[in-house]
Amino acid sequence: MSDKDRVLAIGELARRTGTATSALRYYERIGLLPPAERLGGRRHYPPSSADRLALIRLYQDAGFTLGEIRQLLATSSRRRHSWSRLAETKIDELDTRIVEAQRAKKLLEHALACPHRDLFTCPNFRAAVQARRERASHPPAEGGLSEIRDGRDGSRPAPRTSASAGSGARGGTRSSARLRASRASRSDAPPR
Repeated sequence: MSDKDRVLAIGELARRTGTATSALRYYERIGLLPPAERLGGRRHYPPSSADRLALIRLYQDAGFTLGEIRQLLATSSRRRHSWSRLAETKIDELDTRIVEAQRAKKLLEHALACPHRDLFTCPNFRAAVQARRERASHPPAEGGLSEIRDGRDGSRPAPRTSASAGSGARGGTRSSARLRASRASRSDAPPR
């Protein structure tokens, strides 16, 4: 029997891929993995399932939800419109997440260097908190930690980069509300 004809028991596939057997059964149930053969009452998968699981992990690493991954796997060619649309949307989401991470990093760097014992007494930190509250209620295209100043007295604004301005490499970002909805949809992921 050749390697291509050999099947992997669910436990062996789980061990090879570092994926819990419960996740494998879940992926099968929602259509990410093809239905397993039953041998002796146990699930067995083709060896190609290991590659498919690696692809699923890559998509998860890029921030795709399991529902989006199902759509991507159903698309037979990268040139297909639906694949391109999902990829472009995810790039916009990643750009937004990068901007948010840069804001968080800037805030932490400021907190480490801030001379105020209580950050809430720091005018720069208070400005960042206020900007965050405003973004939560009215998501603008920019804002946040750009209010943090370079000078200890808060007199000189920090230089702004295109990323901190919220423009992103692709020319725009998604609103916070859409990003929160996207994050909430990722809750369908089983434990890894």
